[in-house]
Amino acid sequence: MKDLFHGTTYDINEINVMMGKGFKDFGKGFYATPIKSHAENIARRNKRIIEAREAKIRQRNPEYKTKGYQAYRYNLEFDDSCLNKPGNLNIKIFTEANQEWVRFILMNRNSDSTVHNYDIVIGPTADENIVTVINSYKEELIASNYASEVLDALIKELEPENLPKQYFFGTNVAIQKLKFKKNKREIVG
Repeated sequence: MKDLFHGTTYDINEINVMMGKGFKDFGKGFYATPIKSHAENIARRNKRIIEAREAKIRQRNPEYKTKGYQAYRYNLEFDDSCLNKPGNLNIKIFTEANQEWVRFILMNRNSDSTVHNYDIVIGPTADENIVTVINSYKEELIASNYASEVLDALIKELEPENLPKQYFFGTNVAIQKLKFKKNKREIVG
């Protein structure tokens, strides 16, 4: 068993991959990380984004009532034995940020749905700083038809050794490998 963490503003009682949002690194699904602080930072960032969005709505409509969001970190256990014996799971693991990883991220970040058939994907996270770098190369990547030299320059700029790992669960079969720990949820501010 491996400890994983999920940061969100939602109060969840069960994991539903259909509630995930598109245009994400590995597609539409449920994401977790083995790094507690990373999950907490995601929850806080999402809370700030929602609060800023609601503030803009209140400016236009003073009658608007805010919902009062909270930042949560969920504590999970992942039955990682499936990584050695996948059985009926289709698993993709990126051990590093390489050209294949960049192509995979670009493919998924350009779609509102999942564009691959993996149940579980594990690999580096493309956080907002990484996305900024990727976007700065986007035109050059397209113009060069994703040439290796351009991908290598992008990867070098990403400082791939510093990227936190993320776990993507994209199907109900994959979700069966996750369970909430006894101390399921903590408020992180």
